[in-house]
Amino acid sequence: NLMKVNTPADISPVIRDARKAKGWTQAELAKNIGLFQKDISRIETTPDKVSLITLLNVCSALDIKLSATANNKTDLALRKVLDF
Repeated sequence: NLMKVNTPADISPVIRDARKAKGWTQAELAKNIGLFQKDISRIETTPDKVSLITLLNVCSALDIKLSATANNKTDLALRKVLDF
């Protein structure tokens, strides 16, 4: 399941949906990666203000794989890693 990301706002629903699929609250995700619930809320609402390291930590906790390809412009794709 590959999703092309064109803007920071495209990341929010991927993160929110992956968190909910795990049955986690924002507070539970935050605890797992050493953040506060308000930080997860911010990531899910204004991801353009999130550091890359924080985004990588969130994606790792949620089993979301990030990959980037460069052609005429750089594209970023998010892929949910399914554990079935």
